[in-house]
Amino acid sequence: MNRPRAWHALLVLPLAGAALWLVQRGRTVRDDPSAVLAALRTAAGPTLPDAGAAGATARSEPSSYTRDTLYEYIDGAAEAYLSRGFERCAVATYTFASEAGAALDVTAEVYRFGSPAAAREQMESERPAAAEPVSGMPDAFADATTLVSVRGPDYLKLTALGSGELSSRPLTTVAAAWSKVRP
Repeated sequence: MNRPRAWHALLVLPLAGAALWLVQRGRTVRDDPSAVLAALRTAAGPTLPDAGAAGATARSEPSSYTRDTLYEYIDGAAEAYLSRGFERCAVATYTFASEAGAALDVTAEVYRFGSPAAAREQMESERPAAAEPVSGMPDAFADATTLVSVRGPDYLKLTALGSGELSSRPLTTVAAAWSKVRP
């Protein structure tokens, strides 16, 4: 039987290095999958409910805006949003049919801010003077043609493009459906 020589030790070194690397990798802390999923949802931006969930007959394809493109949608008011930490938004128009045959459109805008406090501040600045709390919906206020609400870092603004008694029910149904959509 031959005694191990020095060059035998050199052959074992890469194997020992690979084993050490595997042990080190096994000891590193892995990200919690639920935290990763939550971060991906946040990065995806705010969402709006489907037409059926909102009780509408149709919904336009949502448009998305970022800090760089918000001026394309709300040119005059974009600075107020940006100064409060606006990140992105989604906009769509829902169409509601009535028994009388006239359709009512509701524009839904949901804005994502960097913090819940910033979203609340923006909502308070745009809340109509005549708006009253919406029954059964915390942090929601409405008048005849506008409903505003906040949920975490998201600010929802609904505007009925028409008025009358038909306008208030669609606003609350879209807001209720939005409150059930995962942020």
